[in-house]
Amino acid sequence: MKLNNILLLAIVFLSLTSCLEEKLAFTVEAAPVLGLIEAAPAAEGMVAYVGTFYALDKSGILDNNVGIDSIPVSGLELKVETQGRDALQTVITGADGSATFTIETTALEGVTRLEWAGTFEGKAFRILKRL
Repeated sequence: MKLNNILLLAIVFLSLTSCLEEKLAFTVEAAPVLGLIEAAPAAEGMVAYVGTFYALDKSGILDNNVGIDSIPVSGLELKVETQGRDALQTVITGADGSATFTIETTALEGVTRLEWAGTFEGKAFRILKRL
């Protein structure tokens, strides 16, 4: 009987103290640009990725004849980083909204994800690309 009471008290105590703190949570918001990142041909011993970035004009979203329009973002500065936030390179998009990231294969040893970070219209964003 005593053991049952102790177990009951332990369960009640654990259920009251096992709450998550709100400061550990974070929210994920959509990026202010659409980023399409694809592998590209590269010289031997090199790796290349092309990122194309678009601003989305949603003014015609309710009109099925217009829809959403994608506009290439030129002059967008992007920092390409590893999953550990180690800076690899800074690239800038051209008139077609694309930027090419090229690096030696050995520099990406142990890297599983590239993060393309930038700011568009005052809003910071980060687009992830698994390798």
